[in-house]
Amino acid sequence: MDGDLLAVAAQASPAAPKKPTRPTKKELALLIAALSPKEKDALLLRLALGEEPGLRAGLLRRLQGGAGAPAPVTGRRCAAQLLDAAHTLRAERRRRAEQERATARAQRLTTLAGEAESAWQQIETHIATKKTTAYDQAVTLLAELRDAYAHTGGHTDFQQRLTRLREGNQRRPGLIHRLDRRDLR
Repeated sequence: MDGDLLAVAAQASPAAPKKPTRPTKKELALLIAALSPKEKDALLLRLALGEEPGLRAGLLRRLQGGAGAPAPVTGRRCAAQLLDAAHTLRAERRRRAEQERATARAQRLTTLAGEAESAWQQIETHIATKKTTAYDQAVTLLAELRDAYAHTGGHTDFQQRLTRLREGNQRRPGLIHRLDRRDLR
């Protein structure tokens, strides 16, 4: 079942009735006193004649002014309108989610840019192990660092350090190949 379609369809539906609260003895006394003598006599007669299913519920509903009766549904829409509204709702939800992801990424990149020196040290440590998995970790971190520098306007600084890193490790073809695959040139 399409949750967006259900949400859109429910928008035109009346709110679910609240569970009625039981009136106090004092409130009931006031409500009964407001009834006409003719209504009181008719109710007492029905009560005296025997078990009438729903008599109490009907009386309470009558005394409380018909509260709890379902409201008529207004604003009927055709299926095409519901589908269009569901599509709009879904698109808006996706747009908000994308905006949240972009904001989170921007925050991550800003944080990483602030910790750039530590990241460069981690990269050097990974490369020094001469293991392929460590190369992969170094390259992943370098790609993130490239994005962080670009995000904060330090692309030139990153490019200079990357060039020095490549020159210092040119005899490590596995690392150079991984850098090239991620366009870290």
